[in-house]
Amino acid sequence: MPEPPRGPERDARIPPGSADYSAALADATLYKQGALSFAELQARVLARGLPPHPLGDAYLMVSPPPPPPGVIFNPLVMPYDWARTWGEIAMTLFAGQLTREEYERLHAAAHPDCPR
Repeated sequence: MPEPPRGPERDARIPPGSADYSAALADATLYKQGALSFAELQARVLARGLPPHPLGDAYLMVSPPPPPPGVIFNPLVMPYDWARTWGEIAMTLFAGQLTREEYERLHAAAHPDCPR
C-alpha cells in the first residue's frame, strides 16, 4: 500500500510503510513523560472508541515470524488493517511508551469482554 502523505500531524517516529497511529502515540508519550496521569490517558484512549481488531485483540500480541533474509523488521511499522482498531494502542506498547501492565489495564477498561 502506498505511503500516505506525511503531514505535520504525523509523528516522525512512525516509519515509512506504516499506518498512522500518531494520536495514540502522542498520548502515550505524554503519559510516559508524566504530563498525563494514567486516568487521563485512559480517558483519552476510551474516548477514541477503538473497536477490537477483526481477528481479535489477542492477535495483536502474536509475535511475527522472522522476516526472510534481506528484509528488515521494524516493530514500529503498524499494518494498515490495524488502523482505527485497538491495534493503534498496541503500537504504543511496541513503541515503548507503555508497559505491558499499563497496556493490559487500558485493554481491560476498553474491551472488558475481550478474551485475555
